Amino acid sequence: MKKIHYLSILVATAFSMKNLHAQDSTAIFKPKTVLVEEMVGNKRQFLQFMVNKVFVEKKKIGLLSISSYAADYKDNLGHNEFQNTTLIYHHLYKGISINSGASFTSVEGLKNFVGLQYMYQSNTLSLIYMPSYYFINSNKISNFGLIEYRPAINENWSVYSRLQLHYNHNLENGNHYRSYAYSRLGLTYKYFSFGLAHNFDRYGANKNVKNNYGVFLKLTL
Repeated sequence: MKKIHYLSILVATAFSMKNLHAQDSTAIFKPKTVLVEEMVGNKRQFLQFMVNKVFVEKKKIGLLSISSYAADYKDNLGHNEFQNTTLIYHHLYKGISINSGASFTSVEGLKNFVGLQYMYQSNTLSLIYMPSYYFINSNKISNFGLIEYRPAINENWSVYSRLQLHYNHNLENGNHYRSYAYSRLGLTYKYFSFGLAHNFDRYGANKNVKNNYGVFLKLTL
């Protein structure tokens, strides 16, 4: 549980970077994001696809879907990974929403969850934080956090940085189940971001580690 507390502290620290309580962030900036990123690393390739869109603005209902694929350079399908989380959220107040959805992985299959969500987006800062409880065919809690910081250099260029975190805890046996920390640092030119990338993945109660260093290219629409 300490890991969950650490992640919560990290996200709370990120909140202090901006005055997020002045106005309703969802009313200022309607999420309309499509993101595609490919990472070529020293151990394996990684592809991530993300869609975030409010599609019934009067009711403040949105769709968030995050998919990722990872495969090593050896012809071994057993080492390939697929993860997808798709949810519907309803905005309540100042970027806070309730959500419900399903997650699918190549190891566990399909599992349903409910949770809360905090979302903030501006020209330079994006933040998503989601604590969730998995209640069907599973008994787990998870924390997901994503922080992007993009300070402008000039009209077309900006610095790009991202930290994406996930921690999944098995309540039945009290063990770590799955976690990762993905970091990016580079530049953005208009819709394209590129630079250095690091993926740190851990699996199971023994926390087996996969480290992957490389470069990334991301398109944001």
